[in-house]
Amino acid sequence: MTTISNQGTITYSYTGAKDTQSSSSNVANINLADEYSIEVVKHALHSTYTPGENVTYQIAITNAGTGNLYGITLTDDLGGSSELVYMTETATLIFDGEQSAITPTTTDPLVFTLPSMMRSGETAFITYVATVRDNIGDISSITNTATATAHSGSPTGTTVTNTSTETITEALYASVNIEKSVSDADIIIGQTYSYIFDLTNSGNLDATNVVLTDTLPEDFVVSSITSTTGSTTTTWDSADYTIDPSTNTLTLPNSSSTNTITVPASTSSGDGETIITISGSIG
Repeated sequence: MTTISNQGTITYSYTGAKDTQSSSSNVANINLADEYSIEVVKHALHSTYTPGENVTYQIAITNAGTGNLYGITLTDDLGGSSELVYMTETATLIFDGEQSAITPTTTDPLVFTLPSMMRSGETAFITYVATVRDNIGDISSITNTATATAHSGSPTGTTVTNTSTETITEALYASVNIEKSVSDADIIIGQTYSYIFDLTNSGNLDATNVVLTDTLPEDFVVSSITSTTGSTTTTWDSADYTIDPSTNTLTLPNSSSTNTITVPASTSSGDGETIITISGSIG
């Protein structure tokens, strides 16, 4: 679309004036529409993401010219480095007053073809869902580009194209996974053994004020509890934890403890980790 600008000027005089006076008008603008033009605007419904999360995108394709467009396709690069994976059968099309499912011709890159030509001023909306890969590495944002392409005036006309990019940033979060193991596969009454809890944080923020609860075996007597984060090991006193006498459920730390458990954020080297070891015996 071309903008045409013009401005008027007048000159005048009055009694006693030594020189001719002049004045200029404001600038008036008018848009000269292109005969063939296509516009595309891409928008994510949420501005942040976490690995493994689903992200919904909406893309508007508009015939911004005065002539008809044919063979309209939309290509989305899904981040360009496979950060996003299209979720099958999630795409919908709103076009010509109707909503329907639309199936991509390819999924990497993601390519959609509109079912009919588009008249001047018409807009089509495509919505789809993509999943952020779990293993996208140490990146803080995902930028992907949608490109709309069409033929001018006929199915074999000159190609017109337009692009739109959208960037979403990684959310600030902690995501802690817990795995439990035991030091010995077989024990006897009175033998000391340990329950080991491996807490790993795949998020980009420390997980703080972590509280562990564990229902211990009947007649299990705790002899020691330690937690290790990095090179720091903390030994927990009996005052730091509580064991419910009716359920034998251990809570670490309890509400009166001044010690805390933190699982550090992940780094480029891997997930943050804290290991809690509960040692004791039965009988």
